[in-house]
Amino acid sequence: MAVQKYGVTQDMIASYGDLVFRLSNNIQIRRGDPVRLKQFDIVDRERADLGMSDAEIGARLGLSLEQARTIRIIMEHRRFRTGHYQRILGLGAGKRYREERYVSPEQRFATSPEAEHLRETVAFTPPHAGRMLERGLWNGDTAAGWLSRFARETPDKPAIIAPDATLSYREALQRAQRFARALTALGLRKGDVIAIQLPNVPEFMLAYFAASMMGAVLAPMHMPYRAREMAPLLRHARARLAICGPPIGEHVPADMFLALRNEVETLAHVVTIGPARPATLNLQQLIEGGPFEDIRNPGVAADPAILCFTSGTSAAPKAVVHNAYTMLANNRLCGPLYALSANDVLLSGAPFTHAFGICIINFALSVGATQLLLPAFRPDLLVQTIAQGRPTLLFAAPAHVAACLKAGLIAQADLSSLRFATISGSTCPPQLAQALQQRMRNGKVMQMWGMTELFMGLNTRLDDAEGVRCGCVGRPTPETEVRIVDDAGQPIANSDSGELQICGPSVFAGYYDNAEANDGAFVDGWFRTGDLACRDNEGNFQITGRLKDLINRGGIKINPIDVEVLIDKHPKVLQSAIVPMPDEIMGEKACVFILPRDGESVTLQEICDWLQNNGVAKMKWPEHLELIGEMPLTPTRKIIKGSLRPRQAG
Repeated sequence: MAVQKYGVTQDMIASYGDLVFRLSNNIQIRRGDPVRLKQFDIVDRERADLGMSDAEIGARLGLSLEQARTIRIIMEHRRFRTGHYQRILGLGAGKRYREERYVSPEQRFATSPEAEHLRETVAFTPPHAGRMLERGLWNGDTAAGWLSRFARETPDKPAIIAPDATLSYREALQRAQRFARALTALGLRKGDVIAIQLPNVPEFMLAYFAASMMGAVLAPMHMPYRAREMAPLLRHARARLAICGPPIGEHVPADMFLALRNEVETLAHVVTIGPARPATLNLQQLIEGGPFEDIRNPGVAADPAILCFTSGTSAAPKAVVHNAYTMLANNRLCGPLYALSANDVLLSGAPFTHAFGICIINFALSVGATQLLLPAFRPDLLVQTIAQGRPTLLFAAPAHVAACLKAGLIAQADLSSLRFATISGSTCPPQLAQALQQRMRNGKVMQMWGMTELFMGLNTRLDDAEGVRCGCVGRPTPETEVRIVDDAGQPIANSDSGELQICGPSVFAGYYDNAEANDGAFVDGWFRTGDLACRDNEGNFQITGRLKDLINRGGIKINPIDVEVLIDKHPKVLQSAIVPMPDEIMGEKACVFILPRDGESVTLQEICDWLQNNGVAKMKWPEHLELIGEMPLTPTRKIIKGSLRPRQAG
């Protein structure tokens, strides 16, 4: 019987086979016969030498029971020439056979061609996967597994605190389970993509947990995105279901997603947490009333778990896929950097639709801590949430801190509950971090650098001096390797700036369905981050720039190419180029340089109106405009963006 029927590929056999065989009870050290003699104390003492069961192997390596069993049988067949007994094992081997209870592998492990294609994105090389598993850097942990654990150990402890509701770990587990079973009844299966566009609300977390339970892949979509931005992303992800929020002014997300079904052929269902709309499903009603169907093939750590879009164009989006191996490794390894415990209350200023926000959900979940929710950022609401919710850890972008400072709110804010405030998402000016530190009498400001492709890569430490914590992004996270190279790819000396490259247990395997983006993304196993950095003699890193011209607006990286194409179609514009310019609130904002047509002039408002009429999200609009008489060009007529310096920026 083909191994694919059991969710096993040849790559998986190559990656896991030797380790599964060594862990199994094929190789035993026997001392007497304590099992027959019922000497249970000796059995427990010698258990490690007796090998592991298929279920134990699966739990340790992040495989399903059937995957572990199938791989073991294949390895036994190769080494011992045994027969194959998958069907007998599936029936219970020795139990009374009843045809109606038998679910064939074709039914149980059925996945769509799109899901099989997506799974290829997390196919790491067998040597790399073997090293990570052998060293225990990857294991069987999943978000759903962590939730279940703490629902058993601390069922009444608050898991989620929102402005209008509190959910205990028991309640969060029960609701997520019901939602997962309801989605299964809709026909969703392992590997199917669920797009989600929600703010930081409990329903986002419940959907994330439900997806983990059933092995679906959650694809967050930024809140400002509208149909024009959404369509190519949904098509690229091959989303089968979309979850959205209530109306925002005149914008009705449910209607937008329903209309997008005409452009995205895989999109079958739209679920809303807002008022009922024709042809949509209500999330709360699904949780409460179903219909429900049991999950026959639950998610495991090796399965794709999330799909996040980073930069790229609408024609070729850059989609990052993580499984629980890479997604949760950081959280396990970095918890001690924050002395993280179940007593902590975590608050994320970053949206959950950003990898930074997902990382904070997992941080709280990893130790059974509490997640305090700020549905949408506003300076006064952030300060108010800190004062009333009493978080012990705050994670925020420089833009959040800068906005609070500019509004004059930090000076009077009650920050006494905070042990740490970690700043990440974009480069943080030292004076900004120091201004926050001065108000944190009981806590410390920390900094962290990361990317969607790898989550946390650099982090300051608890015992670092204030100047280090406020002035750099620290040192590599545990088990992460980082190097800085010159244009020739050679390591460079400390203090010199070069390209930051990284490898480790949290680094993704490659962009989904984008050969152009993958070309050159890795060199000799090192991921090329595209960031420029330097390192001091103590091993602390500073981010000094980027190789490309993406605009990092408040931690969200915006590729200006699509916007430039639209601006170039304006009747008054001959040519345009968008470059980043410093901004004290957002870190960077977009400045558009325009070469107008002869005899024409154009204003920033006209450009913004043009983009609005063409359905471009406001976050992508330029916020400064400069008219020029000649565009700097290379001999091949490519715009030299490095020569375009906004006057406002000096």
